[in-house]
Amino acid sequence: MASTKIDDFYATISKYGQAKPNRFECEVYLPELVRQASNTQLPRDLNLRIVGASFPGKNIRTTTDENIYGPSYEVAQGLTYGEEITLEFLLKQNHEERLVFNAWQDFIVSPTTYNVSYYNDYVSNIRVYQLDEQGHRTAGIEIRNCFPKTVNAIEYNMDTTSQLIKSTVGMSFKEWVPLASKGTTSGEKATWVVYDEYNEKPITRSNVPRGTILDAIQDGADRGRAIGGDFVDSFPGRNKGMFEDASKAYNDVIAARDKVVFAQQKVVAFKNFFKGITRNPLSNLGIGRGRGF
Repeated sequence: MASTKIDDFYATISKYGQAKPNRFECEVYLPELVRQASNTQLPRDLNLRIVGASFPGKNIRTTTDENIYGPSYEVAQGLTYGEEITLEFLLKQNHEERLVFNAWQDFIVSPTTYNVSYYNDYVSNIRVYQLDEQGHRTAGIEIRNCFPKTVNAIEYNMDTTSQLIKSTVGMSFKEWVPLASKGTTSGEKATWVVYDEYNEKPITRSNVPRGTILDAIQDGADRGRAIGGDFVDSFPGRNKGMFEDASKAYNDVIAARDKVVFAQQKVVAFKNFFKGITRNPLSNLGIGRGRGF
């Protein structure tokens, strides 16, 4: 008897299982200076008390191409991620979990001097894993350069006597990358690492024929990734971040020049204004118009 689509559906479900939203694991890594100020047990307790986390999405930023004859269409312009993710965790009676995020925020911006710390000092990473029914990790991502943007309020109510207090924190982040499993996943948890192509590194392609470069970009090496292939930055010798810093410096110079030009224009305008008053003081004040003044 020929198998039906229902049979095929049951077969794939029984073979690969089905992801469930309550089967997850989240690991928050505190910045080094914040971690040193807390006790050694706190990071572990914090991860165990997380009851809600976000698996953020990714979006291709587009722009409309209208420089054509015919209907316009959208083309890729860049890459964007969600503005922030939300972590939800059960709160101890002493609010220890909430206080650690407040301390993290105080490290970012001092509540007394309002000085801001360096970006690389206050950001850290978060990892989120999908678990199967046996508690083994089956998929995961690393959310990079996170910091607590918002520690949300706690609502109290005399009518609720059996509910547990949950606190939520909005975490800002830069990007996220998928994780690959290394080792066995049958009886123990595998080691999860970032795919090598997502690790930033300078690409040097000097003395390599152009055809070889294009072949490497289009084909790539097979590293066992489930979906997609390896990708290589095709710009020869580019060190990621160099052009971004140069562009920012150029924009800062242009902004400073514009401020100087604007100030000069204001000075010239004031000079012209007062020059007109001193030449015809009564006429500029509206006195004696039409009477030869």
